[in-house]
Amino acid sequence: MKINFTKQEYWALVEMLLIADWVLHGHEAEPGDATRPYEALRKKVLSHHKAMGMEEEFEYSPKDDDYYETADYEARAPHTRFIDAYDDQVFWSQLAERLAARDLALEAAPDPSGPADEEARLTRLFELTERYEALFAESGLDSIRCIPTTSQTH
Repeated sequence: MKINFTKQEYWALVEMLLIADWVLHGHEAEPGDATRPYEALRKKVLSHHKAMGMEEEFEYSPKDDDYYETADYEARAPHTRFIDAYDDQVFWSQLAERLAARDLALEAAPDPSGPADEEARLTRLFELTERYEALFAESGLDSIRCIPTTSQTH
């Protein structure tokens, strides 16, 4: 199969691949076996970077057999705004959900099984999550205080 891309479509595809690459590899030192097919596809697409007018954006390293963003491109890369927005949303959502789950567990402490009604438990979890989301939307990190307990040892 052969797919023809305009330069504009190719640039958009490269940006999407860079976003996907961040999700897959942004928090690991080396790609794992499960992500190798994605890494190979990224390399294959980037191998056409010069023909598609991106010679100033990427460079090939024969030593690593890989393509890297140039420092200039990295400083102005449009895909980073999507990654930043995604990371920000995930951070606040996860924080709200985890704090709500903690609070629900504390509320149910006398009864470790929690509310007998699963629907009531989920409703309460949703209420707690919404409360944290509203608090974080209003005051961000200013609303968070971490107080170590005396039982923690480090």
